[in-house]
Amino acid sequence: MSLMSDIKSALTPSASASQFFFRVQGVPDGTLAVKDFTGKNHGLSQDYRFQINLISATYLSEGLPVGRKGALDLFWQGRTLAVHGVVCEFSYVGAAAGGHTYLAQFASPLYPLKLTRDNRVFLNTTAPQIIEDVLQGAGFGDSEYALELQGDYPLREFVVQYDESDWDFLLRICAQVGIFFRYSQQDEGACVTFHDRVDDLPATACGELLYEVHSGTRRGRETVFTLLARAQLLSAEVDLKDYNDQTPEAYLRTFASSSGGAGRDYRYGEHFLDLDEGEKLARLRQQLLDWQRHSLVAETDCRALAPGEILSIVGHPDATQNGDYLIVEVEHQGDQRAGFAFGESAKGMTYRNKLLLIRAGTPYRPPLAEARRMHGLLSARIETTGGEYAHLDEQGRYRLRTDFDLGEAAPGEASHGVRMVQPYVGRDYGFHFPLHAGTEVVISCINGDLDRPVILGALPNPDTPTPVTSANRTQNILRTWGGNELLMEDRAGREKTELFTRERKNILSLDADRDGHQVRLASEEGEMELYAAKTLLFESGDTQSVEVGNDQIVTVENAQRLMTRNGEIAQQAATDIRMKAGDNILFQTEREDIEIRSGRDLVAEVGRSLSMEVRGADFDLQVSNGKISISAARAITVTGQGGGAIRIGQSGGGIEITPGGDVIISGGSVDVNAGAISLKGGKIGSN
Repeated sequence: MSLMSDIKSALTPSASASQFFFRVQGVPDGTLAVKDFTGKNHGLSQDYRFQINLISATYLSEGLPVGRKGALDLFWQGRTLAVHGVVCEFSYVGAAAGGHTYLAQFASPLYPLKLTRDNRVFLNTTAPQIIEDVLQGAGFGDSEYALELQGDYPLREFVVQYDESDWDFLLRICAQVGIFFRYSQQDEGACVTFHDRVDDLPATACGELLYEVHSGTRRGRETVFTLLARAQLLSAEVDLKDYNDQTPEAYLRTFASSSGGAGRDYRYGEHFLDLDEGEKLARLRQQLLDWQRHSLVAETDCRALAPGEILSIVGHPDATQNGDYLIVEVEHQGDQRAGFAFGESAKGMTYRNKLLLIRAGTPYRPPLAEARRMHGLLSARIETTGGEYAHLDEQGRYRLRTDFDLGEAAPGEASHGVRMVQPYVGRDYGFHFPLHAGTEVVISCINGDLDRPVILGALPNPDTPTPVTSANRTQNILRTWGGNELLMEDRAGREKTELFTRERKNILSLDADRDGHQVRLASEEGEMELYAAKTLLFESGDTQSVEVGNDQIVTVENAQRLMTRNGEIAQQAATDIRMKAGDNILFQTEREDIEIRSGRDLVAEVGRSLSMEVRGADFDLQVSNGKISISAARAITVTGQGGGAIRIGQSGGGIEITPGGDVIISGGSVDVNAGAISLKGGKIGSN
């Protein structure tokens, strides 16, 4: 019998007329007949599951149709209502009277999302965009899902799916922002429709349903025969608090409350960036609590009811129970086994369902998944968009690629700017050694939130090894990418600290070797400059040596003094020693002599006068082998103060001027030769 034949037969009152049909891709229509079924988890934002007992006149020799698309058709008012999905389990039960029996587990079209576990990153996107990316990545076409969303959704910098199925990730993203979904069933297939407002939901195909208590007699129409109220005591207030590292001064705390309930639901780190976002989230969390405070459980025999539709109930003796309701969930039960028992009448109801209802107009929000907290460490690599230096943004943040990320983002575009933990930081001060592309790092998450990573530090590996290994295990090294290094040697008796640039071209060495301590400051190829705004003191407990390869120039703004406390000062030049002063040059000793010695000539050249004064003793001028020449352009004056004679003599002859002023000329002979000679005196004598 074909599927259409079965449907036509269902129009007759015979108990053998089939009311339910099951079709699967690859299996001819009518091959599998439905004996009975149950349906669970058929609700908003859920993955429904139907368990269907089937019978076939023939054995399925082509194999079991697991993984194929199919539909459970329910006959209703002259037409069929389809529930589409995928066969997730299919079992052969055994041979029975009339054929072979099978058991099928039939799930929603979203069931395959549970079979895909992924690790990936979404950048600069919104929740609706993530929903589309997940569905399209799972192979859903444009006709298989729809986004009927009215709200505005903030841009999310960094969203992580880590060790999580696509199903769990989709539910989590939707629940965070209050999006829920339902299945719009058509003859040709189902469309997963996403909503954020209950005002956009359709009414049921059955219109109104009459409330009528079940009496056991046959009824001529579908009714609601059970309607039970249910209430829960839940938190009265929602309190949300968060922190945004981009606005550290902002105090982000929001509240929402209802008149009913008790207690406070305080949540920290719901990931909102400003107070507007926080207020929206608080309202969503409050709505999640509010719809669960009062609900109803109904039982009906109407086959045209589906989650996400508005049902109108009339005829209840308590008028307050009449009205419109949102169907949150449906449990199904269908049984047509009587139709296989030689045409016997059905014992009991062929179909019934149980509904979870809330008042229409009550905002619905899907339950929040348990918060996923990451309390371990993850590995990643630093990336750059190009260039040889570290890639940092204006805040000193890095771009990285987590090792679990299989995405194909361009280098430097696999993350947002990620902060790195530093041992010391503050306004205009701190500590930071930039990391370069390819560096392996470990990251953790603030509050365990995977969407808020921070870099804890760098890890060495064979490609980027540590500067300290077994070969130099006594050393402590800080070496930068450019080859600048601080080395501290801890080997006993060989302790030292060195600070140097690449290839030791400039070095400061503090050597505490047991055989002799030494400090060395050197520039091997360039210049060295020492500067002090105030006093600069060089002090040596022993000898101080200054060696200059070329010239030494000392420039002093004011005075310069070179002093010794106990020894002498020696100046030695391979050629000349020259002293020059803008004013005077003074040579002075406190107790002993000043000696000037020349290996050859001594030349004193004076621009004006030359004065020599001997205060305490004699003045000796001696030429051992040569002569003395005194020449003046004008007068030559030799004057004594009367303290002794003035003598000019040689070989017994001479001229003497006594202290009294007498002049004595003596000699073996005295020759006076002149053009004219005048002798004048008060008295002239002769011998």
